[in-house]
Amino acid sequence: MDDNNVRKLEKLFYKKIMLHNDLFHCLKKEKQSLINIDMDKLWPISQEKEKLCAKIESIRREITSVVSQRTDKRTFDLNTIMGLIPMKNRAAFEKLYLRLIKLRRDNEALRKENKILIDDSLQFLDEMLLILTGRTKNSMVYNKKCDLKKIDINILPGREV
Repeated sequence: MDDNNVRKLEKLFYKKIMLHNDLFHCLKKEKQSLINIDMDKLWPISQEKEKLCAKIESIRREITSVVSQRTDKRTFDLNTIMGLIPMKNRAAFEKLYLRLIKLRRDNEALRKENKILIDDSLQFLDEMLLILTGRTKNSMVYNKKCDLKKIDINILPGREV
């Protein structure tokens, strides 16, 4: 791989890392808004996440196009990319590679936590609506561990997250 493409890849990696970092902070804001039940903040955060994800995807396509000039592969694979980097540049790219992998893992973990928060909130609302409407057949709402019993009927029409 020539030096021009290596520099281009390095810039793209830095952009991708910065975007993943921005996404991480966005997911943290989302988690705070979910905990505080601040629905007014959730819509702008959702739009920000969509923009960041679109930019990340754009950078991914750019990296793929640079790499596809050297290989027949048209897919994004970090291991393949690292194999194409010349040995003299590989140490710097390994740091970027490891940073990107860590950010991706952190973002995925935070995304899963937020999804669990949303699911738990919706389940709670379902159960409260069933209790308030009298649609539950059980008179006992709590189990021996003082947890709400799981009720099988869902009143809420859909769960889009």
